[in-house]
Amino acid sequence: MMLKKMMNTSVHDIYFSSPVFMQHAFTSVYGYKLRRERYNVLYRRAFRRYMEGGTNPKEMLSDFMHHLKQNIPFYRDIRIDEGNLFESFLALPVTVKEDLRNGLEERSHTVGIMRKSRTSGTTGKNLAVYDSEYDRADRMAYLDYIKMQSGVKPFSKRASFTGQELTPPDHRNILWRYNKPMNQILYATFHMTPENVGHVYENLVRFRPVTLDGFPTSIHMLAKYMLSNGLKPDFEVRAVFPTAETLLPHVKRDIEKAFDTVVIDQYSSSEGAPFIYGTEDGKYIVGKETGLIEFERVGHHLYDMIVTSYINRATPIVRYRIGDQVEIRSDRKYLNSFDDDIKIERIIGRAADYLTGSRSNRVTAVNISWVVDGLEEKVIQMQFVQTGRYHYVVNMVVEDAFEKHDEDIIRDRMYRRLGEESVIHFDYMEAIPKEKNGKVRFIINQTGKEVSVGDTDESV
Repeated sequence: MMLKKMMNTSVHDIYFSSPVFMQHAFTSVYGYKLRRERYNVLYRRAFRRYMEGGTNPKEMLSDFMHHLKQNIPFYRDIRIDEGNLFESFLALPVTVKEDLRNGLEERSHTVGIMRKSRTSGTTGKNLAVYDSEYDRADRMAYLDYIKMQSGVKPFSKRASFTGQELTPPDHRNILWRYNKPMNQILYATFHMTPENVGHVYENLVRFRPVTLDGFPTSIHMLAKYMLSNGLKPDFEVRAVFPTAETLLPHVKRDIEKAFDTVVIDQYSSSEGAPFIYGTEDGKYIVGKETGLIEFERVGHHLYDMIVTSYINRATPIVRYRIGDQVEIRSDRKYLNSFDDDIKIERIIGRAADYLTGSRSNRVTAVNISWVVDGLEEKVIQMQFVQTGRYHYVVNMVVEDAFEKHDEDIIRDRMYRRLGEESVIHFDYMEAIPKEKNGKVRFIINQTGKEVSVGDTDESV
């Protein structure tokens, strides 16, 4: 373990002490390794299967249930009634994160080339799950299947806005590294600011990607720079695929306007949840080939998700209460993607990411994002932090045209959402602070106060 740590530290030091052209080479060497690992015969078989279609939901659920019974010790004694298959599925217990943390081995089938993936998420609680070479191939193939729906072929030129540690603190505004085997350029979002985003744009124009993917807050920063300066790329971007952060409506509009393209949001998780992805009509659908999702109503059109994944056979995710929420235009208390034709309006994200109003109402990211409506051209970035029962800080990065009157508009709209008793402080800054992983959290609630389910803000 000590030797491995020393070797990893040595590689890290060698990389960052090397000139930039060598860092490009190191990145490409690692990209070649990933391409060989990910895009193998298993990937090609899975991709062909998804493209050919014709999957039968009942057969997939039956196959999954038998995998649980035969290979996963925890589910050895389950009963499977093929005549009432979904009822047999509903008899399985709901899983929470603590179950996976405390019972990983009895919930896993570690046959094949295993990898243990770790995630902490916004709660800070560490979680590890296994995945096999088959699981990894299935996920990569389905991601490319989603992209193919927008005409983006595998290995098309892509620009990725990533939280990976690519550049040293003394980066001299060279925020990109090339990954030639994957036909990819990587941008280090942790160091992107409104002051240096122009360098990113100039490099992007030279690279001329077919598609963009990664953190929407960073892509949005680039889009705002383009819109503010009247810049239009002289190449076609077929689609933008944001990941890892909640995609807010005004962010989606700005990106689509700047690049004259469609934004296709997609959702999965480090635990291996089924895919949810956007369509060109702005809705979201469940990738039924990748799993089954149950939806429990907790507010007006607001649903908690319980996910079951078919694409992580090593540590199956079974009826897992993942803690994320979506908006569905329905009043039914329970829905599921096995029986129901689900059209998801919006992916809201973490149930924990909300502000608590004076009426103990819960205001989600999508609801509070409305306060900037009509001011998008003046607001570059914003973040809401609740520091006390009635106290809120709004971190703002704004254009020069932003005035005191605009702040008053936002304040009044926040009063309507959160209550007149609210104490709101505006903090203007050069850039919104990022998390260690390079993400920007739109909402941070520091109070730790829970509200009862159903007390969600229902205003539009």
